[in-house]
Amino acid sequence: MPKKTIRPDTSPTPRPRRASGRPAANASVGKEIIFDTTIRLLKTRTPEQLSILEIAGAAGVTRALVRYYFSDLKGLLREVTEYLMRQLQDRMEVALRVQGTLSDRVHQRLILRLEFMREHPQFERLALSEIYHFEVDEKVPLTEAPLQRITKRGLELTSMLMDDSQLAGLDPRFVHLAILSVSAFIPTAQPLIAELFGDGPEADRQVDKYLQFISRMLADRIQQDDQSGGPNPGEGLPPMRKGRRPPRGTDHFP
Repeated sequence: MPKKTIRPDTSPTPRPRRASGRPAANASVGKEIIFDTTIRLLKTRTPEQLSILEIAGAAGVTRALVRYYFSDLKGLLREVTEYLMRQLQDRMEVALRVQGTLSDRVHQRLILRLEFMREHPQFERLALSEIYHFEVDEKVPLTEAPLQRITKRGLELTSMLMDDSQLAGLDPRFVHLAILSVSAFIPTAQPLIAELFGDGPEADRQVDKYLQFISRMLADRIQQDDQSGGPNPGEGLPPMRKGRRPPRGTDHFP
């Protein structure tokens, strides 16, 4: 009697069900690679051109992992913006600890912010949408809103810049806005810069001379205000009351 041939079982082995919760991923994969990928893509793309699918593909992770960490694209962009803002403020804090004249310190802060915006061309746009005009949930304490956290530290850095007993009477908010206004304008006005100074290294030198001019002018004005008694801190600009939310559409700069 012929022997019965036993054929191997070729049916697929059922995959074990994964418990709900965090998506399966390599242990080395985390928020950092998603952050880094998003920041890299934003160097050549606008926020509107990005999608969770593209970011996940470029990072080598699943869409589920991105959604696990950030819920959606809006949540990812908000966290990336705060991450970049903290990076910029950390660099400024290091630079402000270096000794120098008031003019030198103002110039250094202007240069740092301008270089950072060149490194991250979508930074100012992200800051406007994800921090300045971020809609705060009424259930969230005001102190936990991105705008309040960023502004608080930004003013602390400006106070470091003016850390001199002779400048104690000057409102740091005025200096804060002056510095931010100058450094925010230059990257968005490149056609005007090119018309005035041309292109290339010579234009960069002229922009730096302009920043030095602004730094000296601002430092001189600060010292003149101090010697003449200066404006009272907060004159004409009452501080925000605790728990009060800024009017919608009002810009506050970090």
